[in-house]
Amino acid sequence: MLNLQNRDFTIFKFEQLCEAIAENYPTATMAEYFEKKHPERFVLMRHDVDRMPGNALETARIEYELGVKATYYFRSIKSVFKPKIMKQIRDMGHEVGYHYETLSDANGDPKKGIELFQSNLDEFRKITNVKTICMHGRPLSKYDNRDLWDTYDFRDFGILGEAYLSAGEDLNYFTDTGRGWNSKNNLRDFIPGKTEKVFANTTDDLIELIGKNESNNFCIVTHPERWSSSIVGWSLYYSMDIAFNLGKKGLMGLNGVNNFGKGVDYNSLSVTIDLEDWYHIPSVCGSKFSVYKDVNDFFENWNDKYDYLSEPTKRVLDILDEFNVTATFFVVADVAEHYPGLIESICARGHEIGCHGTHHRCNIDSKTKEPLISGEEFETGTLKAKRILERISGKEVIGYRAPNALVGGWMLDSLEKIGFKYDSSVCVNSLYNKTDSPLEGVSTYPYHPTVGGLEPG
Repeated sequence: MLNLQNRDFTIFKFEQLCEAIAENYPTATMAEYFEKKHPERFVLMRHDVDRMPGNALETARIEYELGVKATYYFRSIKSVFKPKIMKQIRDMGHEVGYHYETLSDANGDPKKGIELFQSNLDEFRKITNVKTICMHGRPLSKYDNRDLWDTYDFRDFGILGEAYLSAGEDLNYFTDTGRGWNSKNNLRDFIPGKTEKVFANTTDDLIELIGKNESNNFCIVTHPERWSSSIVGWSLYYSMDIAFNLGKKGLMGLNGVNNFGKGVDYNSLSVTIDLEDWYHIPSVCGSKFSVYKDVNDFFENWNDKYDYLSEPTKRVLDILDEFNVTATFFVVADVAEHYPGLIESICARGHEIGCHGTHHRCNIDSKTKEPLISGEEFETGTLKAKRILERISGKEVIGYRAPNALVGGWMLDSLEKIGFKYDSSVCVNSLYNKTDSPLEGVSTYPYHPTVGGLEPG
């Protein structure tokens, strides 16, 4: 079983880090640093609260008990801006500041960005006397929020300093961005123009470095949501970090946006999500060996009290919002009946709706590659699903992804016939047992259906 005591980026490891700091260095807030009211040797503990503010309260309590002062920068979004938590952290003696991202919110318009900044700052100052600010990186936004100050001066708003732009060469800067204290998965979390001379990879490395007491003036930046006290929380954020790091690597040196109206730009990153649930797998519903006859039978047996899809979908939508990412959701059409309002909530966030079948039934035998239904049955069922999704979304549904990624040329012929513009089913990987498939030479980018152009998947 997973033992968090032996893992990095847990609340237990965070406490060890704070203990090492408390034993070896005095600490200061960012405001004290900018006001030059700090000891000769010091550690700045800075926490960027991007999400899960409850975790920030937990780390703040640990620091308070150990006598470590810190600065917490909160975003202005609803899921993070929690006045009660912010006041509790303030009352422990920590500094609370504004983690701004208004240039991204304004799509690069400085005038609109500064108006949003002033409005949000006013709300923060109803809670605490904000003296310092720190930009939120928004790695999937093309705008660097620090560029707002190329046009305006934050000092005009009563701000002492900006955590990146006002930091000096005297700081040894460490950040947990990308789940490591190095910079290989870091797009924007650095002090501009500064070259680091002291390094660490793991938190144990950083603790050892602090314990040696040989270096001066650390600035240690964490994101409290990353430091979990539960196996579930740790595993969830570990998976998220892996996914986002892959995305960041794709963005490094790449640009452009997919647009099927103008052809696919291969220098881009697409995010797609299959909106389905565990009851959609063949062993549960819709096959000759399944436990339930079909999805309706499943819900009747659960007395319509089953819902393990709404809350996870909402969390995914919130994460996509935070990173300013627009995705394509390939939706099983029966979700509309059993989760009323869920598809509408996805559309309201600006995401594309694609079709993932009516009930997520396989149309091809995964072993023999033979069709399980006729072409006419496939067309009728898929067109029904398409119309359901179009009625709810209010937009034409042009993308299709086959259940279990099993697609054949005869299916593409039908897709083109009933109005789909692209298919996103081919997935040559071990998850779908396709490593020995003759499709290895086929691009895994979404492609336009071509009559007779693909053999069974």
